[in-house]
Amino acid sequence: MVASMTGYGRAELVEENLKATVEISSVNNRFCEIQFRLPKQLSPLESKLKEMILSTISRGKINFSLSWEETSAVASYAKLNEEAADVYFNIMKELKGRYGLSGDVRLDQFFGLPDLVKVEKEEPDLEKAWEVVSEVTGRALEEFNRMRKAEGAKLAQDLTGRVAGLEEAIPQIEKLTPNSVDNYRKKLKTKITELLDAMVVDQHRIELEVALMAEKCDVTEECVRFTSHNQQFLSALKEDGPVGKRLTFLLQEMNREANTIGSKAADAEISQKVIFLKEEIEKIREQVQNIE
Repeated sequence: MVASMTGYGRAELVEENLKATVEISSVNNRFCEIQFRLPKQLSPLESKLKEMILSTISRGKINFSLSWEETSAVASYAKLNEEAADVYFNIMKELKGRYGLSGDVRLDQFFGLPDLVKVEKEEPDLEKAWEVVSEVTGRALEEFNRMRKAEGAKLAQDLTGRVAGLEEAIPQIEKLTPNSVDNYRKKLKTKITELLDAMVVDQHRIELEVALMAEKCDVTEECVRFTSHNQQFLSALKEDGPVGKRLTFLLQEMNREANTIGSKAADAEISQKVIFLKEEIEKIREQVQNIE
């Protein structure tokens, strides 16, 4: 079944001292475009994530966001900046000696001094991080693709109904074609009779003109091709995998046949049917833009 290019998926994984959250969203796009938002220390994993995403998605503008929260106490990362402490201590001793200040250098005098404590986090083990990231991403992708397929099923149902309406219009056009030729014969005969008044009308000439008109107005080939495109369209809707580009191409061909039928139409009722075809094709085209 076809899949929509619009979807959303979210997954969260909580382990000891770690919480990882992945969000994936997408909208329709002619090509496949992925935008990543990753923590700086995990940016080397972007290529693996891209490969993972592209294994299930071929079209759409995709936004991928990874939140990586390490819940270990900050104290475990806090370190004394020994160089800064030595500088501050020496400055205090120098001040005491230069100005003859009494008292010892106390610990509380260091509190509030900038850069005395530095927070250092160890670089993550990318192999272990990938185990977590790939798992939570896989879960998010599953939810994301479920939503896309559910939306795709609704689109396919709507499109099937609209294409069925196109199918019904084609036989009606074929049925109207002989009537349009017959109406042309009557109009032509009446017009010639009025122009020639009482003179004898060349019936053979009239039939020749009607035959030429009938050949010009014949839309059998166009109707056959239009029906073939319809059937291919419906068949593609039942397939698994990306079919959006093929559906777009079939709609272009259907529109081409409708234009040809319209240019050959010598009957107002046929012209109305052609207008209906073109309006429905445009509505279908708008829907197909959302299909992967």
